[in-house]
Amino acid sequence: MKHAGWAVAALALAACSPPQRETGTAEIPAPAPVQAAGCSAETARDWSAVGSQYYVIEAEAHGETCADAVATLRIKSRDGAVLFTRDYPIAQAPLAFNPNTDQTGLRSDLEAWTQNTAEPPTADTLPAWPRGQARPPGFQPAVDRNRYESARGAQGPLFCFPDGAESNACVAMAGDRATLLGSLTPERP
Repeated sequence: MKHAGWAVAALALAACSPPQRETGTAEIPAPAPVQAAGCSAETARDWSAVGSQYYVIEAEAHGETCADAVATLRIKSRDGAVLFTRDYPIAQAPLAFNPNTDQTGLRSDLEAWTQNTAEPPTADTLPAWPRGQARPPGFQPAVDRNRYESARGAQGPLFCFPDGAESNACVAMAGDRATLLGSLTPERP
């Protein structure tokens, strides 16, 4: 009788419980977010240049590994227009990047890369390009003599950044116009 009492109690409890829904499929938890493979970092900073000119310097790097990353430096106007952009494999710019870095180190390298190395930051401080010479002393030009000397004469803002093992690329700014003048290089005796 005791067993029959338990059976009746179990049936009564089952009758009072809401019916179980059979869905035929098991609930699968959502997949965990997949972390992107490779190495990437980015940074940006404001640059208030001489003459009340204002720019944004951006840098980013992406690669399968940090050693294989390609870094991009961008100069934008106040309203977001891209005025200058240049890509560099970080292995080719060891003055700026540690080739054995990790993602955290890459971000630190990018932050340092966006700091202006020109002191003072005006184009007139670049070496003069003597008439008849192939180039200015200690400078590898990317423009002809007239454009180079015109930028020097305008005495406008100059943004320089490491672009090689021993050189710094220099970009002359004039309002919403940017001109890559070339690279400062050490003079060899």
